[in-house]
Parts: sequence; C-alpha cells; structure tokens
Amino acid sequence: MLGNDKDALARRLAEAMASEHTSYKSTKKFLSRLPTAGPAVIQGPGENAGILDLGRGWALALRIESHNHPTFIRPYQGAATGVGGILRDIFTMGARPIGLLDFLRFGTDANSERLFREAVRGIADYGNCVGVPVVGGDIFFDKTYNNNCLVNVAAFGLIKKSNIIYGNALTVGSDLIYVGARTGRDGIGGAEMASANLERLDESTTQDPDPFLEKLLLEACWELANTKWIEGMQDMGAAGLLCSTSEVVLRGRKKTGLNLGARVYLNRVPVKAANLTPAEFLLSESQERMLIVGKRECRDAILRQFKKWDLEAHVIGAVTDDGNYTVVHDEGRRKNIEAPMDFEEIFPDVHEKHELKPWQAQKSIHQNPPAKLKQEIWHQYDWMVGVRTLKGPDQKGSYAIFDIPEIDGELIVSWSSDEGRADKDPAQGIEYAFDRCYSTIKKLGAKPLGLTNCLNFGHPRDSMGVFAQTIDALSARCREKRVPIVGGNVSLYNASGAHSIKPTPILVMAGIRKK
Repeated sequence: MLGNDKDALARRLAEAMASEHTSYKSTKKFLSRLPTAGPAVIQGPGENAGILDLGRGWALALRIESHNHPTFIRPYQGAATGVGGILRDIFTMGARPIGLLDFLRFGTDANSERLFREAVRGIADYGNCVGVPVVGGDIFFDKTYNNNCLVNVAAFGLIKKSNIIYGNALTVGSDLIYVGARTGRDGIGGAEMASANLERLDESTTQDPDPFLEKLLLEACWELANTKWIEGMQDMGAAGLLCSTSEVVLRGRKKTGLNLGARVYLNRVPVKAANLTPAEFLLSESQERMLIVGKRECRDAILRQFKKWDLEAHVIGAVTDDGNYTVVHDEGRRKNIEAPMDFEEIFPDVHEKHELKPWQAQKSIHQNPPAKLKQEIWHQYDWMVGVRTLKGPDQKGSYAIFDIPEIDGELIVSWSSDEGRADKDPAQGIEYAFDRCYSTIKKLGAKPLGLTNCLNFGHPRDSMGVFAQTIDALSARCREKRVPIVGGNVSLYNASGAHSIKPTPILVMAGIRKK
C-alpha cells in the first residue's frame, strides 16, 4: 500500500528506471563518442525524435526504434505497437508523420515463419489504418534469429520549425494532462522485459494496439502544435506514466535551472482495470496515451480540443517547485495519501561495465527473401497513402523518395544494414552500411543531412566488445563524411540461453535534393 510503504514503491520505480531499456547503463558511455552536431541539426539525441533543418522554415523529425522482444512473444501485437510507438515519437514533436520503414530479421525454422507473417500483418494493419505509408525497409533470414527475431521501425515527419514541441515542462503550475486510452495492466514490466534474455514468454508484458485511436491522437496533437497553448508533449512509452511525467520535468530542469518537480494524482487517471496499485498505475505501458504539459491559463481550450476529437483527457497533476516526484493516491480508507520521493532516488544515474570480449563469429547464413515473398509483403502495405511517395518499395533500391513541395525539393531516405559482415569484422560491417547509405544519397544528387540508427546486439556479457568497435567505426565514418547522428536506439539482450544474435546494426540516412 502506498501509505504504508513509500520506500517499497520508490524501490520498485527505481528498479524499472534502472533497466537497460530506460537507462542505457551499459551503452551510454560508448554512445557519447558519436558526433551529434552539424549545420542541419536542430535537435540531436535526448528528445523523442531528432530534427533536421530542411530550409524555408521546415524541418524533418526522424526516429528508429526496436520492438524485438514483444514481437517474439506476440508477433501481431508486438509489431503493430512498435509502429504505434514510433509514430507517437514523431507527432509528439509536433510533426505530421509522412512515412515508415520496417527492418525485419527472422529465423529459418517453422516458428520463425509464423512469427514473420504475423509481424508483417501487424505492421501493415497499423500503418494502413493510421494512414502513414510504409515506403521501404529490408528483410533477412538467418538461424541466429530463431529465438530472437528483430523488428525495427523508422518514421519520418514534417514540421514547421516554429511549431516544434519539446518533451519538457518549464513553468511551475503548468498542467500535466493525460489523453488517450485508459490505463490497464498490459505492458507492466515491459521495459524490464526488454532488458533481459527471452527465457519466459509472459504475454502480460506486451500491449494491445488500437490504430484508430492513434489516428485521433495524431490529429489532435498535431493541431495543438499549431497553437501556443502547450509547453511540452511526451509519449507514454516505456515505463508509462512514470517515465513521461518525470522526463518532462528532468528536461525542464536542465533548460531552466529551476528545482522543478511533479505532483501526480493517480485517482484522476482513467482506468480499464480495477484495483490498480500505485506501481501499476505508474508502470503500465497501455498504448495510445500521451502526456501534455499545458499552460494553466489554456486548460479549457486544450480539453475542448481533445473533446472535439472524441478523446478522453484529464488533468492528472501539475509541475511543482519543490524538486520532488510526489504521488497522490486515495487507498479507500484515507483521502489523498501522499508519497513525495526524491528524483535522484527514483531515477539513479546508473552505469554498468562489461568485459569487452572479442566477438566469436557464428556459423550462419544471411539469406535474402525470395522475390515472390517480397512482393507478397509489400502488397500488404499501403505505400502511396498521403500522396508524397515518389519512390516506394515497388521499385528496386534501398531508398525512398518523398515530395516536399514546401521547400521545392525532395527528401531522399536511404538505409542499409551490415548484411552479416559485422559478424566477422564489426568495423567493416558498419562501414559497409554507412557507405551504402551515403553513396545512395550522393548518387541521387542529394545532400546528406544526418542519420539515425538501431543497434541490435546480444547479451552484454559477450557483445559489448563488438558494440564498442561498432560505435568507434561508425563515429569515425560520420566525422569523415560530416554526417551527424541525431538519434537512435540500442537493443541489447537479444539472446536466449547462452546464444546471442550476431551484431545487427541498421542505419537510416536522410538527404535533401532540390528540384
């Protein structure tokens, strides 16, 4: 109970926030070596999405994420919610999503084929329902992925530079507004599940998708970005309400220097399950939920905006000046049980060291899918919706082209993986991936602006050495070609038993071409 054991609650929350998925405790010291600044960079790593300047007052939001473990457990739902999550990362910055890419790695056994087909169906259904085209990606099969499939999804969005929304709280007294789906027990422990080997298939750690609700959220939030009513917006992703309400405050602290805090009233959170505990309220990863940091004087206008889109919205808290993370809850016996917790107690700056062992190459075969299977997959995706797609998956080439008449130009997005090369030589693998992206954009007459990456590796005990090599080689290539990294994702623990998948880095680069 909250009133009787505040310390136990704080320990449970700190445990979730210290997971690899949320803290990057094993990788952040390596990631800090990557170049993240450049002439076109408006926002680099540290926000929901990176942002690149396209000129003429317009910008591009881009992001890539993994949803590997959830897809192995529930392939349709895991892949679909991966699409939903990456779209929210884009429109939470105020951008309108214009395209998706998916990168699929599956095994060669019968179960892998079942997982693969269900994952493709989940991606297609979600993207098609929301109305965002899946314009490309790639697929490979290899026995290394038999027990650890990979589903990486990238998204792009267009935004006016004047309308960019950051995930921060800046003002004492601002509202914390919850909007979207109701909170249940689905996805509790999802961040921790993604930070460990897949030894137990626990479906309760995964979520259910609702693309139609996502579409309403997208439109409502995009319209809000065109007002001056809000000062921040954040997706309720990993670690749910806890992570979103704390991240906006922590970012605000860095920007303002103020001792900001948060006060969260759990009984104001709409629910779809009875008798949720405080930890369940805070750690649920129910999908299609957003947190709005609203200006207090604009509260009524914000709530009317969500009502217009038939969305449930509630003021569940406020930004404070006491530096605490305070949870308020009615346990049924007493009103307003309060649990003020120190931010440093719940959100420790954790670091974990692993031996940098040499990587042992695996005996496996990297297989391209048959052309017929590729056609079967792409036919499930609506890649022309939105009318911006000039080149999609119907034509050869690891790139897509979007029409951007706002700047009288075209956006070129290229992608590449190491295609198994990193298994034998990590530096050669990532250099190959970078060079393919870079040369594609240059050959098409475009100027490379920046890239995002998804770094999929196995258990840290045997994969941190090859991870460090990959980062160093990627950093050197980016500096040489002057292409900054504006964001990305690391997925570790793609392992089962003593087996780790072979290194699987994926790069996505954006460039602009004038008409």
